Amino acid sequence: MRIGVNPEKNRETKLIHKRHRIIIPFWIPNVEDEYFKNQPKVLHLCLKSIIETVDFEQTNITLINNNSCTEASKIAEEFVNKGLIDKYVIRNENRGKLENILAEARASYEDFITISDSDFLYFPGWENAVFNILDTFPFTGMVSCYPAAHLAYFYNSNFILHRFKSGKIISDEDIDMFERGHGHPINEGLYSSIKLKQKYSWREKHYYIEKNNQIAILGAVHALATFRKEVAQKFNTKPVNYVFKNGYEVEYIDFSIERNGYLRVSTPTLFAYHLGNTIPEDLQIIYEKRKNNWNNDKQTKIWKQTRTKKRKSFHRLIFPFTNILFRGLRKFKLI
Repeated sequence: MRIGVNPEKNRETKLIHKRHRIIIPFWIPNVEDEYFKNQPKVLHLCLKSIIETVDFEQTNITLINNNSCTEASKIAEEFVNKGLIDKYVIRNENRGKLENILAEARASYEDFITISDSDFLYFPGWENAVFNILDTFPFTGMVSCYPAAHLAYFYNSNFILHRFKSGKIISDEDIDMFERGHGHPINEGLYSSIKLKQKYSWREKHYYIEKNNQIAILGAVHALATFRKEVAQKFNTKPVNYVFKNGYEVEYIDFSIERNGYLRVSTPTLFAYHLGNTIPEDLQIIYEKRKNNWNNDKQTKIWKQTRTKKRKSFHRLIFPFTNILFRGLRKFKLI
């Protein structure tokens, strides 16, 4: 039997809604296996770099613990106990990355949702760079702070309806860091390949759009990207049947941007490093250098402006045709 009245009923406390949410799932089952032994340190560095580079006035963080080991859980709880994590989800079994991010993304009220793996080191200024693109180009639905010019054609057929340019935009230093983070030889990685009809490698030339001195590179990776809410809410709603399966993100995430008339783009500067399961000795020096340079510049508050969202119904109308065309061109390595 209830006695008295819950005092909260008379307070009418207003909820504060921010504009940006970052969702990070992690699974570190142990520290005995060679592959996982450094993962708690990587997770700590990832979370520390996010905390140091986001605008907390407009950004919330969701951290999802997929039944990880004690060592990794302690790292997460360290940030939770400091009040730096808005939402901490603990699963009693590993449900994989995809099911968790889909559930959290669809349930988020924020206008912009960043989905990230837990093994990235974020460089200062990444939020500003991402938002500036979203604000300048309302037809962009997915923006990565991790340049992916080599994915210009990947589920991105809507770009043929926009004015785009080609040229050398991403610096060789950033491309080298990208390849290094994936364990690729610098001159044999993703940016060095040439398809049948390509005259230049992706290292030499990139497709990009430009407006008011703002540049966005065509192409984006789903491992680290910021989505508009209306894109995230139209992710595939089918149940996820596997903890992990190659190509799963394509079926559940990648198609949504293209099918709903938006572009996939990335920042022209690399604002994140893929740690994987190692921490290079010189990376902290690089991070501190970028952090000091960023602190010397006055940064504007972000995520506060509101732009009219321009949906291209024509894009959605012709999507079935451009989809077939681009799949065929990619299949035969013509693009």
